[in-house]
Amino acid sequence: MLIGCNPLAPAPSPTPNLPVTEIVQRSSQAMLKAKTMHFNITLSGALDYIDRPPTTALKGVDGDLLRPDKVRATVKVSTLGVVTQIGLISLGETSYVTNPMNQRWQLLPPEWGWYFDPRAPFDEQHGIPAIIPLVPMHKIGVEELEGKSYYHIAGTAQGEQITWWTAGMIASGDVPVDLWIAPDTFEIRKVRLVETTSDEKRPTTWDIIFTQYDVPVEIIAPPVE
Repeated sequence: MLIGCNPLAPAPSPTPNLPVTEIVQRSSQAMLKAKTMHFNITLSGALDYIDRPPTTALKGVDGDLLRPDKVRATVKVSTLGVVTQIGLISLGETSYVTNPMNQRWQLLPPEWGWYFDPRAPFDEQHGIPAIIPLVPMHKIGVEELEGKSYYHIAGTAQGEQITWWTAGMIASGDVPVDLWIAPDTFEIRKVRLVETTSDEKRPTTWDIIFTQYDVPVEIIAPPVE
């Protein structure tokens, strides 16, 4: 209480007023530099299908990334209205999933006609850190998320720019993009994508939350029967 009333107490550091291009470049570099991070991907609005013909819709992914090529996640999908959670571990070119019937680990079956690789959004050539510097951005302002200040910037990407890391679910059209970026570390806290071509009244919206940058994590192959 005394510190709060002390006129000599240091004031909070102001958020630097940087050009949006510098904010974007630094955030891209920060994501590429991170060795680990936790991510949560949530899709809302119109269903977005992974497969063709459309039967399996992606609902969300929650997991951890360990560079260069490891991920552990829980994938939530909806198949013909039935929501299922599937465990996923990918180590390089090898992927393991839990069987929806008995929850036991197995190698990714080749007959599965759908697959969303959670490592793709972080790819240095086609993922978020590669694409955001190519999207014309403007500054919305400084906003608070969970008590912390973040730069809020926005722009419009083209579906063709992000179709690779969205497994073809976003293929074309204008895609409004919003980013919230920490002003001290330039780590991306949140990305929001809106698929304007999916549904006029309830467009599919992707909310991607990033936390726990560079927190140590171990990802190993699961026991397979």
